[in-house]
Amino acid sequence: MPSIPTLFRGLLNERIINVFRTSEVTRLDLGPSLSEEGGLNLGGRAVWNVFTRPHSFLFLSELSFSNTPVLDMDLVKLVGLPRLAVLILKNTGICDEGVFHLTALKLTLTHLDLSQNPCITDDAIPALCLCITSKLRFLGLVGTSIGMPGLRRMAKLIQKEERIVDVEIPEVCELYIDNIPNIYLMQPQPPLITSPALCSRLSAAALQRNLKAHAEVANKLQSTGGAEAVSANMFGGGTKGEMCRRLRDLLVQREVDLVVWGMIYGYEEADGVTWTGKDDKVKYLEAQAAAREAHKRLR
Repeated sequence: MPSIPTLFRGLLNERIINVFRTSEVTRLDLGPSLSEEGGLNLGGRAVWNVFTRPHSFLFLSELSFSNTPVLDMDLVKLVGLPRLAVLILKNTGICDEGVFHLTALKLTLTHLDLSQNPCITDDAIPALCLCITSKLRFLGLVGTSIGMPGLRRMAKLIQKEERIVDVEIPEVCELYIDNIPNIYLMQPQPPLITSPALCSRLSAAALQRNLKAHAEVANKLQSTGGAEAVSANMFGGGTKGEMCRRLRDLLVQREVDLVVWGMIYGYEEADGVTWTGKDDKVKYLEAQAAAREAHKRLR
Protein backbone atom coordinates (compact mmCIF):
# COMPACT_ATOMS: atom_id res chain seq x y z
CA MET A 1 0.00 0.00 0.00
CA PRO A 2 2.19 2.91 -1.22
CA SER A 3 -0.37 5.59 -0.37
CA ILE A 4 -3.80 5.95 1.17
CA PRO A 5 -6.48 5.33 -1.48
CA THR A 6 -7.81 8.30 -3.46
CA LEU A 7 -11.26 7.52 -2.04
CA PHE A 8 -10.18 9.09 1.25
CA ARG A 9 -8.57 12.25 -0.17
CA GLY A 10 -9.92 15.22 1.76
CA LEU A 11 -11.65 12.94 4.31
CA LEU A 12 -8.67 11.92 6.42
CA ASN A 13 -9.86 12.68 9.92
CA GLU A 14 -8.21 11.35 13.06
CA ARG A 15 -10.17 8.08 13.09
CA ILE A 16 -9.37 7.18 9.49
CA ILE A 17 -5.71 8.13 9.82
CA ASN A 18 -5.45 6.02 12.95
CA VAL A 19 -6.59 2.95 10.96
CA PHE A 20 -3.65 3.32 8.58
CA ARG A 21 -0.96 4.42 11.04
CA THR A 22 0.54 0.91 11.50
CA SER A 23 0.29 -0.02 7.82
CA GLU A 24 3.06 0.29 5.19
CA VAL A 25 1.81 3.62 3.81
CA THR A 26 4.69 5.52 2.21
CA ARG A 27 2.96 8.67 0.87
CA LEU A 28 0.42 10.87 2.61
CA ASP A 29 -1.18 14.17 1.51
CA LEU A 30 -3.04 15.82 4.38
CA GLY A 31 -3.53 19.21 2.74
CA PRO A 32 -7.12 18.62 1.53
CA SER A 33 -8.14 17.06 4.86
CA LEU A 34 -6.75 19.81 7.09
CA SER A 35 -7.77 22.83 5.01
CA GLU A 36 -10.27 25.03 6.79
CA GLU A 37 -12.75 25.68 4.02
CA GLY A 38 -15.32 28.10 5.40
CA GLY A 39 -14.02 27.38 8.90
CA LEU A 40 -16.01 24.12 9.00
CA ASN A 41 -13.18 21.63 9.43
CA LEU A 42 -13.08 22.05 13.19
CA GLY A 43 -11.76 18.56 13.93
CA GLY A 44 -9.00 18.56 11.37
CA ARG A 45 -6.23 19.45 13.81
CA ALA A 46 -6.81 16.22 15.75
CA VAL A 47 -5.00 14.42 12.91
CA TRP A 48 -1.69 15.65 14.33
CA ASN A 49 -2.18 13.54 17.45
CA VAL A 50 -1.87 10.33 15.43
CA PHE A 51 1.80 11.04 14.64
CA THR A 52 2.69 11.01 18.34
CA ARG A 53 1.34 7.51 19.01
CA PRO A 54 3.77 4.56 19.19
CA HIS A 55 4.68 2.77 15.94
CA SER A 56 2.86 5.30 13.74
CA PHE A 57 3.77 5.46 10.01
CA LEU A 58 7.10 3.70 10.30
CA PHE A 59 7.27 3.41 6.48
CA LEU A 60 6.11 6.95 5.62
CA SER A 61 8.62 8.67 3.33
CA GLU A 62 6.54 11.48 1.73
CA LEU A 63 4.27 13.84 3.64
CA SER A 64 2.48 16.97 2.41
CA PHE A 65 0.58 19.69 4.25
CA SER A 66 0.54 22.00 1.22
CA ASN A 67 -1.82 25.01 1.34
CA THR A 68 -3.19 24.35 4.81
CA PRO A 69 -2.48 26.18 8.10
CA VAL A 70 0.25 24.59 10.22
CA LEU A 71 1.47 25.81 13.60
CA ASP A 72 5.19 25.79 14.31
CA MET A 73 4.67 23.53 17.32
CA ASP A 74 2.75 21.02 15.15
CA LEU A 75 6.01 20.06 13.48
CA VAL A 76 7.40 18.70 16.75
CA LYS A 77 4.91 15.84 16.36
CA LEU A 78 6.68 14.63 13.21
CA VAL A 79 10.02 13.85 14.85
CA GLY A 80 9.09 10.18 15.37
CA LEU A 81 8.80 9.43 11.63
CA PRO A 82 11.94 7.36 10.99
CA ARG A 83 11.87 7.34 7.17
CA LEU A 84 10.47 10.77 6.27
CA ALA A 85 12.45 11.97 3.25
CA VAL A 86 10.05 14.37 1.46
CA LEU A 87 8.20 17.05 3.41
CA ILE A 88 6.00 19.62 1.66
CA LEU A 89 5.08 22.66 3.77
CA LYS A 90 4.20 25.04 0.96
CA ASN A 91 1.94 27.94 1.99
CA THR A 92 1.35 26.66 5.51
CA GLY A 93 2.16 29.84 7.45
CA ILE A 94 5.07 28.40 9.41
CA CYS A 95 7.82 30.68 10.73
CA ASP A 96 11.49 30.41 11.67
CA GLU A 97 10.63 28.47 14.82
CA GLY A 98 9.01 25.72 12.77
CA VAL A 99 12.12 25.37 10.61
CA PHE A 100 14.22 24.77 13.72
CA HIS A 101 11.86 21.97 14.78
CA LEU A 102 12.61 20.27 11.44
CA THR A 103 16.26 19.78 12.34
CA ALA A 104 15.14 16.69 14.25
CA LEU A 105 14.44 15.14 10.84
CA LYS A 106 17.79 16.07 9.29
CA LEU A 107 19.06 12.48 9.13
CA THR A 108 16.29 11.45 6.70
CA LEU A 109 15.09 14.60 4.89
CA THR A 110 16.20 14.85 1.26
CA HIS A 111 13.43 17.14 -0.10
CA LEU A 112 12.06 20.11 1.86
CA ASP A 113 9.62 22.59 0.32
CA LEU A 114 9.11 25.72 2.44
CA SER A 115 7.91 27.95 -0.39
CA GLN A 116 5.23 30.64 0.00
CA ASN A 117 5.91 31.09 3.72
CA PRO A 118 6.87 34.78 4.05
CA CYS A 119 7.50 34.52 7.81
CA ILE A 120 10.60 32.38 7.16
CA THR A 121 13.61 34.72 7.27
CA ASP A 122 17.39 34.62 7.41
CA ASP A 123 17.07 33.72 11.09
CA ALA A 124 16.16 30.19 9.94
CA ILE A 125 19.44 29.75 8.04
CA PRO A 126 21.30 27.94 10.89
CA ALA A 127 18.55 25.30 10.97
CA LEU A 128 18.58 24.93 7.18
CA CYS A 129 22.37 24.57 7.25
CA LEU A 130 22.06 21.65 9.66
CA CYS A 131 19.76 19.91 7.18
CA ILE A 132 22.07 20.71 4.26
CA THR A 133 25.09 19.12 5.93
CA SER A 134 23.15 15.88 6.23
CA LYS A 135 21.10 14.50 3.28
CA LEU A 136 19.09 17.41 1.86
CA ARG A 137 19.13 17.55 -1.96
CA PHE A 138 16.23 19.93 -2.64
CA LEU A 139 15.20 23.08 -0.78
CA GLY A 140 12.26 25.26 -1.88
CA LEU A 141 12.49 28.86 -0.66
CA VAL A 142 10.40 30.72 -3.26
CA GLY A 143 8.05 33.17 -1.58
CA THR A 144 9.96 33.23 1.72
CA SER A 145 11.73 36.26 3.20
CA ILE A 146 15.17 34.67 2.92
CA GLY A 147 17.55 37.32 1.58
CA MET A 148 20.99 37.44 0.00
CA PRO A 149 22.84 37.42 3.36
CA GLY A 150 21.18 34.12 4.23
CA LEU A 151 21.78 32.64 0.79
CA ARG A 152 25.44 33.63 0.93
CA ARG A 153 25.88 31.81 4.22
CA MET A 154 24.10 28.74 2.90
CA ALA A 155 26.04 28.72 -0.38
CA LYS A 156 29.39 28.90 1.40
CA LEU A 157 28.43 25.86 3.46
CA ILE A 158 27.30 23.92 0.39
CA GLN A 159 30.60 24.70 -1.31
CA LYS A 160 32.63 23.78 1.78
CA GLU A 161 30.80 20.48 2.20
CA GLU A 162 30.97 19.82 -1.58
CA ARG A 163 27.26 19.12 -1.65
CA ILE A 164 24.90 19.37 -4.64
CA VAL A 165 21.62 20.92 -3.50
CA ASP A 166 18.87 22.16 -5.81
CA VAL A 167 17.76 25.42 -4.16
CA GLU A 168 14.74 27.38 -5.45
CA ILE A 169 15.20 30.92 -4.18
CA PRO A 170 12.98 34.01 -3.66
CA GLU A 171 12.38 36.14 -6.75
CA VAL A 172 14.19 39.20 -5.40
CA CYS A 173 17.32 37.10 -4.82
CA GLU A 174 17.03 35.53 -8.25
CA LEU A 175 16.91 38.98 -9.88
CA TYR A 176 20.05 39.98 -8.00
CA ILE A 177 21.91 36.79 -8.92
CA ASP A 178 20.90 37.04 -12.57
CA ASN A 179 22.49 40.49 -12.56
CA ILE A 180 25.82 39.42 -11.01
CA PRO A 181 27.69 39.39 -14.36
CA ASN A 182 26.69 43.06 -14.69
CA ILE A 183 27.70 44.00 -11.16
CA TYR A 184 31.23 42.62 -10.96
CA LEU A 185 34.18 42.24 -13.27
CA MET A 186 33.87 38.49 -13.69
CA GLN A 187 37.28 37.45 -15.02
CA PRO A 188 39.89 40.09 -14.20
CA GLN A 189 43.16 39.61 -16.03
CA PRO A 190 46.58 40.28 -14.42
CA PRO A 191 47.68 42.64 -13.03
CA LEU A 192 44.13 42.93 -11.65
CA ILE A 193 43.51 40.78 -8.58
CA THR A 194 40.59 38.65 -7.36
CA SER A 195 41.76 37.69 -3.87
CA PRO A 196 40.85 40.09 -1.02
CA ALA A 197 43.99 38.96 0.84
CA LEU A 198 46.20 40.60 -1.78
CA CYS A 199 44.78 44.12 -1.40
CA SER A 200 47.21 45.17 1.32
CA ARG A 201 50.16 44.33 -0.94
CA LEU A 202 49.14 46.69 -3.76
CA SER A 203 50.47 50.15 -4.39
CA ALA A 204 48.13 53.13 -4.49
CA ALA A 205 48.30 53.10 -8.30
CA ALA A 206 47.46 49.40 -8.44
CA LEU A 207 44.54 49.86 -6.05
CA GLN A 208 43.23 52.67 -8.19
CA ARG A 209 43.61 50.57 -11.34
CA ASN A 210 41.61 47.69 -9.81
CA LEU A 211 38.86 49.98 -8.53
CA LYS A 212 38.61 51.69 -11.89
CA ALA A 213 38.11 48.35 -13.67
CA HIS A 214 35.21 47.46 -11.39
CA ALA A 215 33.85 51.00 -11.63
CA GLU A 216 33.49 50.63 -15.39
CA VAL A 217 31.21 47.62 -14.87
CA ALA A 218 29.17 49.49 -12.25
CA ASN A 219 28.87 52.60 -14.41
CA LYS A 220 27.70 50.51 -17.36
CA LEU A 221 25.05 48.90 -15.16
CA GLN A 222 23.84 52.26 -13.89
CA SER A 223 23.60 53.62 -17.41
CA THR A 224 21.25 50.76 -18.32
CA GLY A 225 18.96 51.29 -15.35
CA GLY A 226 20.54 49.06 -12.72
CA ALA A 227 21.58 51.88 -10.42
CA GLU A 228 20.53 50.20 -7.20
CA ALA A 229 22.91 47.26 -7.65
CA VAL A 230 26.25 49.05 -7.02
CA SER A 231 27.00 52.70 -6.40
CA ALA A 232 29.86 53.93 -8.55
CA ASN A 233 30.66 56.59 -5.91
CA MET A 234 32.45 53.92 -3.89
CA PHE A 235 35.15 53.80 -6.55
CA GLY A 236 36.30 57.39 -6.05
CA GLY A 237 39.62 58.60 -4.70
CA GLY A 238 40.82 58.78 -1.12
CA THR A 239 43.86 57.59 0.76
CA LYS A 240 45.64 54.34 0.05
CA GLY A 241 44.06 52.82 3.17
CA GLU A 242 40.58 53.86 2.08
CA MET A 243 41.07 52.44 -1.42
CA CYS A 244 42.44 49.22 0.05
CA ARG A 245 39.40 48.86 2.29
CA ARG A 246 36.96 49.54 -0.56
CA LEU A 247 38.64 47.05 -2.88
CA ARG A 248 38.81 44.38 -0.17
CA ASP A 249 35.12 44.82 0.67
CA LEU A 250 34.23 44.61 -3.02
CA LEU A 251 36.25 41.45 -3.62
CA VAL A 252 34.90 39.74 -0.51
CA GLN A 253 31.35 40.47 -1.66
CA ARG A 254 32.16 39.38 -5.21
CA GLU A 255 33.67 36.14 -3.99
CA VAL A 256 30.67 35.09 -1.92
CA ASP A 257 28.17 36.23 -4.58
CA LEU A 258 29.96 33.99 -7.08
CA VAL A 259 29.49 31.11 -4.66
CA VAL A 260 25.74 31.81 -4.58
CA TRP A 261 25.67 32.09 -8.36
CA GLY A 262 27.41 28.74 -8.64
CA MET A 263 24.99 27.18 -6.16
CA ILE A 264 21.98 28.28 -8.21
CA TYR A 265 23.16 28.14 -11.82
CA GLY A 266 26.70 26.87 -12.12
CA TYR A 267 29.00 28.78 -14.47
CA GLU A 268 28.34 29.04 -18.19
CA GLU A 269 32.10 29.44 -18.70
CA ALA A 270 32.97 26.28 -16.79
CA ASP A 271 34.86 23.79 -18.95
CA GLY A 272 32.86 24.75 -22.02
CA VAL A 273 29.51 24.01 -20.34
CA THR A 274 26.73 26.14 -21.76
CA TRP A 275 23.55 26.08 -19.74
CA THR A 276 20.68 28.55 -19.74
CA GLY A 277 18.23 27.31 -17.14
CA LYS A 278 17.21 24.86 -14.43
CA ASP A 279 14.50 23.06 -16.41
CA ASP A 280 16.86 20.24 -17.29
CA LYS A 281 17.79 18.74 -13.91
CA VAL A 282 20.70 16.72 -15.28
CA LYS A 283 22.32 19.75 -16.88
CA TYR A 284 21.68 21.74 -13.72
CA LEU A 285 23.47 19.22 -11.51
CA GLU A 286 26.33 18.96 -13.99
CA ALA A 287 26.66 22.75 -14.02
CA GLN A 288 26.76 22.87 -10.24
CA ALA A 289 29.53 20.27 -10.12
CA ALA A 290 31.51 22.18 -12.76
CA ALA A 291 30.98 25.39 -10.77
CA ARG A 292 33.33 24.26 -8.04
CA GLU A 293 36.27 24.05 -10.42
CA ALA A 294 35.30 27.27 -12.18
CA HIS A 295 35.07 29.11 -8.89
CA LYS A 296 38.67 28.22 -8.10
CA ARG A 297 39.74 29.82 -11.38
CA LEU A 298 37.61 32.91 -10.89
CA ARG A 299 39.13 33.50 -7.48
